[in-house]
Amino acid sequence: MTLALATALILIVALALDWNNPRPGRPPDWQAPDLPLRLEASADQVTVLLLNHPGGDFTFEAEAIPLSGPELNGYGLVYRAQDAAHYYTFAVGSDGYYAVLRVEGDEKTFLVDWQQFPHIRRGRQPNRLRLTCMGSTCRFFINDEYAATVEDSTWLMGYVGLWARGFENESVVVQFVNARVWAGDMGLQRPPGLGPQYRLAPHQRLVQRRQQTRLILRQRTRQRQVI
Repeated sequence: MTLALATALILIVALALDWNNPRPGRPPDWQAPDLPLRLEASADQVTVLLLNHPGGDFTFEAEAIPLSGPELNGYGLVYRAQDAAHYYTFAVGSDGYYAVLRVEGDEKTFLVDWQQFPHIRRGRQPNRLRLTCMGSTCRFFINDEYAATVEDSTWLMGYVGLWARGFENESVVVQFVNARVWAGDMGLQRPPGLGPQYRLAPHQRLVQRRQQTRLILRQRTRQRQVI
C-alpha cells in the first residue's frame, strides 16, 4: 500500500510540473530562415528538405498546414538526418494518423506504425509537431499533447528538416509556417523519484561524438563545393 501511494504521489507531482507536456520556457536557440515555405510531394513520392542545422540533444518544433491534395498524405519533421536518404521522420496525416520512421535509403523501419491520434487536426488545418531527443530517447508531441516515446540509437546526431509525402494519385502541398530548435535536453527531464534513465552511456557518447565529426566534415565539404 505504501509503495502504491508513493508511486501515485510521484505521478501527481510529475503531472503538476507539466512533465507530460514540457513547453520550452525560453526563446528558441535557432529558427529556420525563409519560412513560411511550401513543400510539394508528387504522388507516391517523398520530398525531404534538410535545414542547415545539426544537433544531437534538442527540441525541434514546427507548425504546418496542408494546402492541397487528398487527406491521405504525410508531412512532418526530419531529425538526426545523415543526408536526404538516411534520417528519422515524425509525421502526421490529414486523416488523423501519425507515425515515426527510420529511413535508410530504400529501407524504412517503423518505430511507431501509422496509427490514429485524437489530437491531430484533420483536413486543411494547422498542426504543431514537436519532438525532444536526448541520447537514444525521443519523445513526440502533437498540438502540445504527448503521443509517443521511442528508443533508437542508430543515429545520435544529425540535421533537422521538413518532410512531405503523397500517397495517392495526386501531389500534396504543405506550408511550413515555422521551424525552431532549442538546444539541450528540454522536455526529457525525468519526473521526481525516477532514476536517471536518460543519461547517455559511455558508448553512446562516443557514437555521438563520431557522428558529430562526420557531420562537420560533410558541412565543410559542401562549403568548399559552393566556393
